[in-house]
Amino acid sequence: LAYGAMIRTRLRRWGLDLATGQEVHVRVARESSISGHLATMDLSSASDTICKELVRLLLPSDWYDCLNSVRSPTTNLGGKTYRLEKFSSMGNGYTFELETLIFSALVWAAGHVIYSQELKPGVNLFAYGDDLIFPSHMGVEMAAVLTFFGFSVNARKTFLDGPFRESCGG
Repeated sequence: LAYGAMIRTRLRRWGLDLATGQEVHVRVARESSISGHLATMDLSSASDTICKELVRLLLPSDWYDCLNSVRSPTTNLGGKTYRLEKFSSMGNGYTFELETLIFSALVWAAGHVIYSQELKPGVNLFAYGDDLIFPSHMGVEMAAVLTFFGFSVNARKTFLDGPFRESCGG
């Protein structure tokens, strides 16, 4: 929980406040349904898909070492030990915060690299776990980036264009 609280604090400094994230996402989704300037995207089983190597790739080594030191690297089933590649399951004290950090970083980097566009968290980039909001014109490329990193876009809950957006159930 302490590591989750630290990530929350850092996300808030960057412009993503998880304490008000759901309400913000619902409001921004409603506004984007009218304007169309932002897309909403949701992923399927995102926390189950975050692997150890992705976290190692994206986080500074001291952060990775810290978070890795409190995860379960193996599990036992039927007397046999299995190595876990999933980094952190839901219910862990920092999984939700880590999801938010990873997905916001991937969207931010994609905007910067693909479009040379400065995305501003809390302005035109929002992440609340695996609920993402970003400029509509990035939709197809963002789906490709997330797929490249092993994630699955939930097509039923993703709205890149048209008169409807949904995020965090609103």
